[in-house]
Order: sequence, then structure tokens, then C-alpha cells
Amino acid sequence: MIEFKNVSKSYSNGTKALDGVNLRIEQGEFVFIVGDSGAGKSTLLKIMMREEVASEGSVVIKNRSLNTMKKRDIPYFRRHLGIVFQDFRLIPNMTVYDNVAFAMRVIGAKEKKISNRVPHVLGRVGLAEKAKCLPNELSGGEQQRVALARAIVNNADIIIADEPTGNVDTKRSFEIVEMLNQINASGTTVIMVTHSEELVRRFGRRIITIKDGKIVSDDISNISVEPIADSQVFGDLDIASKRAIREADEFIRSYNSTIEDSTTEQPGGETDEQ
Repeated sequence: MIEFKNVSKSYSNGTKALDGVNLRIEQGEFVFIVGDSGAGKSTLLKIMMREEVASEGSVVIKNRSLNTMKKRDIPYFRRHLGIVFQDFRLIPNMTVYDNVAFAMRVIGAKEKKISNRVPHVLGRVGLAEKAKCLPNELSGGEQQRVALARAIVNNADIIIADEPTGNVDTKRSFEIVEMLNQINASGTTVIMVTHSEELVRRFGRRIITIKDGKIVSDDISNISVEPIADSQVFGDLDIASKRAIREADEFIRSYNSTIEDSTTEQPGGETDEQ
């Protein structure tokens, strides 16, 4: 699904951010990417999102070459991606509802579909009662849930989470990652950059370590077969939060079976609304 072959990235100032990276991530995997600041993690994600282009080597995602992708096709490619940022990147003068709806409006979704879909998504992340709030009226954990709702509202195939727990406390960090865990359980690929060793230890997943632009470790020995007990992850989370997490998988599955209209790519970057 995602394949990097001998990928290097150099910048005009002489910095070599990536150096001969070989990487393959299959559909449905959950992967942690770890490494010190400046190791090359952000550059790796930017290439996946087609914000940057590899200087050398090839990058293929969903059978499409990112090296030769035309500029007009990039927005259509990104419809397969859901992005969650550390700093949330919510629009401050929009309500929670409109921040999530915005992701649907930019791809031309119909208002009827939006009005049905957005409340459903907000309910599944435990924010149904916050729909009319502005971002500055929410806690950090709640803002990150809005960002997560926005990332999944268009049913992305791949979730890219860049330090999504960096601005929330430990308890909310576990909650956010468990939501990603449940979304992954429905078949969505999740790629998460983190500095948190505690999160990596608690959630048994593949761990890719980057140092000086190179992959120095690709560890699958941490992959857990058995689910983590609630007492290990949730601690003293409130009942509503636990319920929201457990319903995340149901939400993804139900959406796949009930959505009636979708946007499909056509040659040359054109789209049809069905």
C-alpha cells in the first residue's frame, strides 16, 4: 500500500533529511514512527502527503507514483488521507460542527450528506454536545478529538497522525491512541509519529525508528495479539469516553455499509458525484 524504495530527500541548504529509506507498510497496519527531533520523521510524513517530493528513489501509495503525480491530481490523492496534527489546526472562528463539516465541503459533498454525517462522527468521538462550541471553549483533549473527527469524516484509507498527543495529558493521550486503535481495527491504515515511549510500550504495534534520515530499526516484536485491558489504558476515564472509544469501530463499519453517495476519481483528476 505504501512503499518507499531507496528514498532520499535533500534541501537547497544542503540538509539531507532522508537517506536511502526503504519502507513498506501494508493496508491495515498500525505503525509508530519514532526518533529524535530532526531525525527525518516529519519529512517522511510530508512525502507521504505529497507536500514534498523525494530527491531520489520512488514512492508509491495506493498503486500511484508520488514522484510523477501531477499537481492537479494531488487534491484527489489526498482524499484518501486523514491528517491529525499536534497543534490541532482547527479554524478558530468555526464551531466544532463546521470544522468537521469543512473537510466534507472542500471535496464537494452535498449538504444533506454533511448534515447526516457530521453529527454521527461527533457522537462517535464523544463530542455530540459540543457541536456548537468554538475551539477555544474546548480542552486540549477535546480539540484533538475534533481533529480526529475531521480526519475520519471522509472515510480515509490512511490516517497520518503527527504527534497527535503532544499537547494533551497522559490520560487523554491513551484515549486518543485507543480511538486510533479502534479505527485501525476496521482496516484503516494508521501511521503515528510520537516521542512518547510510554505510548509505544503500552500499545503493541510495529515500531520504525529513524535516526539521521535513515531507518535504523523496524521492530515487529512489540506487536500484541491480545487487546490491552481497560485498566491498563483507560485508567479513570469517564464512562462516556470509554463508550465513545468502543463505538469508534462500529462507526467506521456502519459508515462503509450505509453511505449512499461517494466521490470517485476519474482519469485526468475529474470527479463524478453519484
